[in-house]
Amino acid sequence: MKKKVAVIGAGASGLMAASIASRSCDVTIFEKQKKIGRKLLATGNGRCNISNVNISPDRYHGGNKDFVAKVFERFGLLQTEDFFRDLGVPFIEEEEGKLFPASLQSSTIIKFFEYELIKNSVDIKLHRRIDKIIPLRSGFKVITAGMEEFVFDSVIIACGSCAYPQLGAAKNVYDLVASLGHSIVEPFPSITPINIKLKSLHKLQGIKWDCRLRVLYDNRAIAESYGEVLFTAYGISGPASLKISRWVNEISLKGEHSFIEFDFFPELSVEELQSLLAVVTADPQKSIGFSLLGILKERMPDTLLACGGFDPLNKNFEVTKDLQKIAQLLKGFIAPVGKCRGFDEAVVAAGGVAVDEVNPLTMESRIIKNLYLTGEILDIDGDSGGFNLQFAWSTGAIAGMSQ
Repeated sequence: MKKKVAVIGAGASGLMAASIASRSCDVTIFEKQKKIGRKLLATGNGRCNISNVNISPDRYHGGNKDFVAKVFERFGLLQTEDFFRDLGVPFIEEEEGKLFPASLQSSTIIKFFEYELIKNSVDIKLHRRIDKIIPLRSGFKVITAGMEEFVFDSVIIACGSCAYPQLGAAKNVYDLVASLGHSIVEPFPSITPINIKLKSLHKLQGIKWDCRLRVLYDNRAIAESYGEVLFTAYGISGPASLKISRWVNEISLKGEHSFIEFDFFPELSVEELQSLLAVVTADPQKSIGFSLLGILKERMPDTLLACGGFDPLNKNFEVTKDLQKIAQLLKGFIAPVGKCRGFDEAVVAAGGVAVDEVNPLTMESRIIKNLYLTGEILDIDGDSGGFNLQFAWSTGAIAGMSQ
């Protein structure tokens, strides 16, 4: 008889695990939503940012980076590309090394996984939330919210995290694993927009600008990013802010305070920017705020100057002294951070199952034999740009191969 395997969750890591395990085992996949891969459909704005050419343990946070390194040694980017190519889905590369399916549609990934599961006779059970997993002398009893009971030889828990509950995520996934004796590192939102306390900055709502951002905490910079920033009614969003939000949120949830430093002209030194300011403010009939419209978008000069203690309407400024201060302001504008945004706006959740309780070469629990844990439920979160999906593919594949 074939080994009977349950996969809990039909997200990225669950689909990968079920596809590979079903080549040799009798697999049942449980999904509480009405469709498989619902969150996967939303990734990359519906285009599925499937991975990244710059995969490295340094792009991951939370638990041990050694754990991540061992996972990728076992099943990394090359193996992932081979898997999807065999499935019929080649990759294409875009900016910052982001990889997408050649169709540029998340639905392609779902359809090809669905085909693979059906081909391998996987029993797909939708609208099934798992409430209990009970270890037996040999195997496990799996009980749904509807009180259905099933028995399996092994169980792969791939039910994701509590990020983005609109697509079915919930905090009770951690309770399920904790009930089996695993330790949970308190989850918090990651890859989110950021609240800024400085209300004057909210006047820039709707403006996009390329900035270098630094998170300042305890008198030092702890994270940095570069890219597009979108100013909002509450603070900032956009790629650059999403990249640093993990550190901002972690500090906020401790009840402590951090600041964000904006460099609005990262390609220029303070001296070079001061020289540029001297050129655009050469006309004595123009106010300083009006003059800066030559190098900044509307609303930016008045807002930033006022925050820095300058009168935007002033025409009588000291060229050397004031322009140096304005250059320093635009190169190092500091704003205090507010409370972090919630899980409903988070792309992923940091925290989760402590990885020292999981074998990275098999994804098997070190606490309960034949129990496997994969993907976002683990205390590993990656940078924005395909890194979290790669971790999901890799851990799911390893769990599937270990059956």
